[in-house]
Amino acid sequence: DTAFHAHNPPEATVIPLPQSWRDQGIRRYGFHGLSYASLVRRFEEVTGQPLPHRLLACHLGAGASLAAIVDGQGVATTMGFSPMDGLVMATRAGATDPGVLLHLMRQGLTAADIDTLLNKQSGLLATGGSADMKTLLDSDSARGAFGVAHYCYWVTRHAGSMIAAMQGVDAIVFTGGIGENAAPVRDRIVESLHWCGISPENMQVIPADEEGEIALSVREIVGNIR
Repeated sequence: DTAFHAHNPPEATVIPLPQSWRDQGIRRYGFHGLSYASLVRRFEEVTGQPLPHRLLACHLGAGASLAAIVDGQGVATTMGFSPMDGLVMATRAGATDPGVLLHLMRQGLTAADIDTLLNKQSGLLATGGSADMKTLLDSDSARGAFGVAHYCYWVTRHAGSMIAAMQGVDAIVFTGGIGENAAPVRDRIVESLHWCGISPENMQVIPADEEGEIALSVREIVGNIR
């Protein structure tokens, strides 16, 4: 699931720790690569349009990430060493100041406690009261509204970094459970990115097909073996 991001430049993948730690494989890998590879492969078929030069791809689901894609190749993404980095997700906190983790450790939390906190008790669940975006969109509570607003704010903010990595953007595509089904979320994000030329006219929705991408890859490998 990391292969799509393998050609990201070192500036995008190196975590600035001492070399001895980097030599152990600590770097930004990125995830949702199967989803991004699939939408690039199927973009013209699904949309009837050629693949844009600079594409902002948004995989928004229980897990969520963005990818900057130039001429079909990833150049930056929001997830890092693990799928815990980047965007706010259903129950994951996303990008978090390491100082917070040190503070929690000083309060007596173990690595296992922090893992549970960041992976299963945070994100939309923590800000909006539910890990389910549809529930939050249907809610009339202030907490639910804040969860949605906070989520869209951070997608937009991280989108800015992806656009900077591409030196501009020509189109945006949404995929994943939220990306495909939550029109109000898509609308908020597109509206917040109007300053860089994103509009409903250059927005697309492509259903995720990670399983299909896996099947295609396996078929190619088996064919090569034969």
